[in-house]
Amino acid sequence: MVCVMCEKKTVENWFGSFCAECRQIKNLGNVYGFERVLEILKKCCIRDESQLEKKIDNHKVKGDDSYETKPSMTHPSTRSQKKA
Repeated sequence: MVCVMCEKKTVENWFGSFCAECRQIKNLGNVYGFERVLEILKKCCIRDESQLEKKIDNHKVKGDDSYETKPSMTHPSTRSQKKA
């Protein structure tokens, strides 16, 4: 039987309806309240257009080139190369 929440994984028990991961999410909702869990997910995981633009602008301002391959990072340096 397939999990009723994610609809991908099989359920962990023959009498259950959720896989292990979805059961954890359900238990968090039972403990903290589903409204609170949903609020946290929206705040942490979902970005609107203005937040995306700010994130892109921050990377442009900082000159963040961490996504580009730097020449020094192409090959690992050995101990003798580090001393020089």
